[in-house]
Amino acid sequence: MNKRSIRAFAFGILITVCILGSFYYFSEDGKKEQINIEKAEALLNESGFIVVEKQKYSEMENTITKLTKKEAEKPQKKEVVNKPKDMEPTTSFTIEIVSGMVSHDISSILEEKKLIDDADRFETYLEEYGYSKKIQLGTFEVKKGMSYKEIANIITKS
Repeated sequence: MNKRSIRAFAFGILITVCILGSFYYFSEDGKKEQINIEKAEALLNESGFIVVEKQKYSEMENTITKLTKKEAEKPQKKEVVNKPKDMEPTTSFTIEIVSGMVSHDISSILEEKKLIDDADRFETYLEEYGYSKKIQLGTFEVKKGMSYKEIANIITKS
């Protein structure tokens, strides 16, 4: 390659860059259209989203928090129902919880000894209130007629 061919090649690159740059700079396709609120809402609705104003959204959040508080109060009422109505002579039972036992095993043993009415309901109670993860190893004294909460407090040492 000689000096002349290198200059011609460089001049060709310069002309190409100028042409491409002018098309890029002056073309209308490169400019984005401004989106207003109505177009944005229409686009979101077409995509399956729901558009809500901030005030209405905060009202919805307040309603949800009120409902969750009411829902949290309901289980406290259930605890009262779990207590037996008539007082029988208290029969106590010693349960030994060893390593590897889960809440299902414990509730089955308590049901066999007639200390609780329903093993599944007691197991669900332990799961709902987080007692199933806090069960301690050891020997515990459980009396007939105790509520689910009292039994759970004993076997979790709470």
